[in-house]
Amino acid sequence: MSSHRFLLSLSMFLITTCMGATAIADNGEQLLHRADSLYRMGNFEKAVEVYLQSAEAGNAEAQFDIGYAYYTGEGTQRDYTSAAMWFKRSAKQNFAKAQYNLAYCYMNGRGVPRDYDKAYNLLLKSAENNYKRAQLTLADCYARGVLVEQNEDEYNKWKNKAEGKDTEQAPKPKKETLKGDFDIQVDMPGEKPKEHAKEQPKEQPKDTAQTQQKQNVILGPNELKKANTTATTPTATAPILRILYPEDQSIFHTDQVKLKYQLLTNGCTDSTRIVVMVDGQRLPTTRAVRAANTIDVDLPRHDCTIMMYAQNSCGNSEPVSLRLIRETSQFELPKLFVVAIGVGDYNDPKLPKLKFTCKDAQDFAKVVATKKGLPYEDVQVKLLCDSEATRADIFEAMEWLKQESSPNDVCIFFYAGHGLRDEKDRFFFIPYGCNSDKLYDCFSATDFRNEAEDINGKLIAFVDACYSGALFEGTRSAATSHFVEQLKRAKNGMLLYASSSSDTKSREDESWGNGAFTKALVESFNGAAREEQSEGLSTQELEHFLYKEVRKITDFKQTPIFINPNGIEHFNIFNYEK
Repeated sequence: MSSHRFLLSLSMFLITTCMGATAIADNGEQLLHRADSLYRMGNFEKAVEVYLQSAEAGNAEAQFDIGYAYYTGEGTQRDYTSAAMWFKRSAKQNFAKAQYNLAYCYMNGRGVPRDYDKAYNLLLKSAENNYKRAQLTLADCYARGVLVEQNEDEYNKWKNKAEGKDTEQAPKPKKETLKGDFDIQVDMPGEKPKEHAKEQPKEQPKDTAQTQQKQNVILGPNELKKANTTATTPTATAPILRILYPEDQSIFHTDQVKLKYQLLTNGCTDSTRIVVMVDGQRLPTTRAVRAANTIDVDLPRHDCTIMMYAQNSCGNSEPVSLRLIRETSQFELPKLFVVAIGVGDYNDPKLPKLKFTCKDAQDFAKVVATKKGLPYEDVQVKLLCDSEATRADIFEAMEWLKQESSPNDVCIFFYAGHGLRDEKDRFFFIPYGCNSDKLYDCFSATDFRNEAEDINGKLIAFVDACYSGALFEGTRSAATSHFVEQLKRAKNGMLLYASSSSDTKSREDESWGNGAFTKALVESFNGAAREEQSEGLSTQELEHFLYKEVRKITDFKQTPIFINPNGIEHFNIFNYEK
């Protein structure tokens, strides 16, 4: 007897509105003016919609404004990656404030990998474009030795430009300002807020300068965000750390590197600790005993960033970092990493139990495990069924994909189970133990996107659920799906196969022993999709087979869909045995 995989239909929220052709004239200027008016009236959500249209028309200021909206979460969901993307587009048009904000993003790793060189270059461009705040910040950098070596002449130069004074009139930096903590503060687009009527007046406390000084943080991850509060003597200051080997952008092919560094304690007699992080993950703390030292650092199988700093009672050194590039031999075989999830044992009375979802995951995991050597060096599978497929388990599995995969590898995400949407049309996978009345305790489409963005290998996602095509709603219209748009920023690209269109159900049946989609998927991996002369199962062949076979066995009641948000070329998922 046939049953349906219960899923409420979904349409991901779109961040576009329809406008007449005349509104797009003048590179989005008219749209920008309208958005500004909406913003001043306090209608932030509508303002964001119009800012986005102006930005997509190429208006640099609007690109800056929409970046601001994504950064602050004002009028839309906070998204640092999208913020950095729009700041970048605006900065390419030489918009000074966007250059400044993008410098902040690179400085602090917000939406982009932390890159101090890019941060400095963008800050310099913004200052050269006569943005006063950038000029003051750059002067402070030269005074404190942040991003650059301390330089009194450059300090005076940029202080002079910002204040409109002659270089000779600019005060010299005080000795005490050359130490301490510093952080570029994010600027607000268009000197936001644009005095909209509903905004409450912002009153600065009397001790604003003192408060801001207390809030400044050391550059780098959370471990560095503690101010140096320990008293120092005139002869004892914070340590200085230098990386001697390897050089930045060095190519490596081993799983470990011997990192050589130099440490200057600057008169502090207390013991000094060396803190090392690889891609933000802190390694066990090392105690420094000599002025020159080495540390053996384990490396991932992909490009990575090493950051380190020294710490003692006199303070923290400025963090130093380098980027290492993983060498991938053309003869190095890829690995296949698979997360297979099946959930059907639901306790929520609103969610019908599903009979074959766990078996679907098991059958898929079993067939992919046979692909070792075709051409994969290794195939590793994480199978999550029912009680083993909680929200925390899924996050852990996605983290495993991120940590283990390299750009040369292929990753597969398979899900069979229920899914729901909330009142704002946001999609949620329903893991074990999740209640339909508490969707935020589930695994959202946003969660999936955030995790998928950082996976190093190519990612293929198979979603077997009713109306699952609605997850990608909007890709076939003039409107752009926000969800799919953000998936485009996945490191190596992503392919998405949904078991049904946005308006049809996905079916399972006793006679099949699986869901219709999974049945066809497993058969394709067993060779049923093989076309004449084909050497392996290509993504294109898989698409054609799933479309034809699912429609056939369901008597045309179910139609799968295929989405390629990155526009990547078709490739063989595996090779056939000869």
